[in-house]
Amino acid sequence: DNLRQVNSELRATQVLLADSTRVAERLRISRELHDLVGHHLTGPSLNLEVASHLVKGKALDHVNQALSVARLLLGDVREVVGSMRSGDQINISGALEELIEGVPSLNIHLDLPDDFVTTDPQRAQLILRCAQEIITNTVKHAEARNLWLSINSDDDGVNLCAYDDGRGIDGLSKGNGLNGMTERVQQIGGKLSVQSSGGKGFQVDAWLPAELRF
Repeated sequence: DNLRQVNSELRATQVLLADSTRVAERLRISRELHDLVGHHLTGPSLNLEVASHLVKGKALDHVNQALSVARLLLGDVREVVGSMRSGDQINISGALEELIEGVPSLNIHLDLPDDFVTTDPQRAQLILRCAQEIITNTVKHAEARNLWLSINSDDDGVNLCAYDDGRGIDGLSKGNGLNGMTERVQQIGGKLSVQSSGGKGFQVDAWLPAELRF
């Protein structure tokens, strides 16, 4: 059972890593296109614009033709950069489904938005690690039969809620796992709270602010 759980965690991490690597490479290429090709085309376009006001006759025709080509190329570069940036999404749903697949002796009820994705590798890793910590704690300590894990996303941010039907605990004291999870959430401006009492299970609520768009 332990090996199955570890294997599921590794597969989930692999899914996330593959998407994160792809996103990082797309972002690198799009930046190179924008910073190098885009800027190099902007200079000639501006010079040709000035030249079009200084020449006449056949020379003007050639300058205008070159200016049209430069503008067309610049537009193509911007379109490619925009297309690459719009496709840089990490599939968190797939990683979470891999994570829960091999968990022993616990029924995990996962409720996610359709096509739950993010463009931020750090945020994707944070959500996966929070879910992993919650599942591990439930298996080890809660003596629960069921764990409900839900994620909701809106314009304000992402809400993660988890609760179980385990034994709970009075006088809850955070261990290293919960403290680490709280610190990671706070690093990106989020909040995390935990609640528990004897016989009433354990609940974790985390909120992450919406991704910044540039």
